[in-house]
Amino acid sequence: MSRGSYKKTSDSRGEGQMDTAAKRDTLGRRCRFTRTPLGKRLVLGPRDAVILRWLYRYRYLRQDHLLALIRPRSEKRFVERLGDLFHETGYLNRPALLAPHFDARSTPMLYEISQSGVAYLDSHDALPPRTVTFSRRSPRAYNPQILHTMMIIDTLLAVELATRQTPNQRFVPVDEILARAPASTRRAPNPLSIPVTVLPERNHPVVRTRMETHLIPDALYGVEHRAGGEKRYRFFALECERTSPISRSTAKASSRALKEATYDALIRSGAFTQHWGIPNLALQFCSRSKLGPR
Repeated sequence: MSRGSYKKTSDSRGEGQMDTAAKRDTLGRRCRFTRTPLGKRLVLGPRDAVILRWLYRYRYLRQDHLLALIRPRSEKRFVERLGDLFHETGYLNRPALLAPHFDARSTPMLYEISQSGVAYLDSHDALPPRTVTFSRRSPRAYNPQILHTMMIIDTLLAVELATRQTPNQRFVPVDEILARAPASTRRAPNPLSIPVTVLPERNHPVVRTRMETHLIPDALYGVEHRAGGEKRYRFFALECERTSPISRSTAKASSRALKEATYDALIRSGAFTQHWGIPNLALQFCSRSKLGPR
């Protein structure tokens, strides 16, 4: 598993000589997206490590996500602590990817673990399995599809929260699945990419000729069920669509109908067992996104 693959922003410990007055808004408050330390001496505690672990697991989480996951006694102090972890320690980033959609009065702040935060977890042997594979992108990578990315995160987090609240269930993240996959899959440039042959059939008129293609799900996850002392698993490929229409004039274009036909072919073939090492697979389609609090 690659480590330290997050885009790095300036660390507060290298900004001791910054002109903090120049980095305040018209009301004298610290700027939201620029690190402006006040010289506080912070001692990280167990809850800080939990915050970092969740962000490492998902890469991007909004303030309301973290509140739902951690359920602090004081939301106000928790939000202030997030600000300190950004401004004072540099362990969190506030990526400007959502800046065009940001309304200071209604949009929860978006957070990402920084390079320093990853190093802190790694030094304490506390890196958790990741839930999303896009957290492994190059440090120089830019993500222009942030609304689609947040739709994936919203969906996965809702599933994980539901399993945490359901007795005898456990969410299985993609890193745990891939850790048990065949070596050839783990060594692949994109372990989620799987070859599929799609044939024309009555149930899927969008497919008119034989197609040799590759599927790359937006996410892969599982749910563990415990019953009678036994563990049973169900696995899901997640596809999130914000703008793609149900069908298009050409079968080569991306569409929900084409994706459903391709997943049907994959599931019937059972190729996912050999490729990912999982015993079953179902498709979960999500076609709506919510940017604000749930």
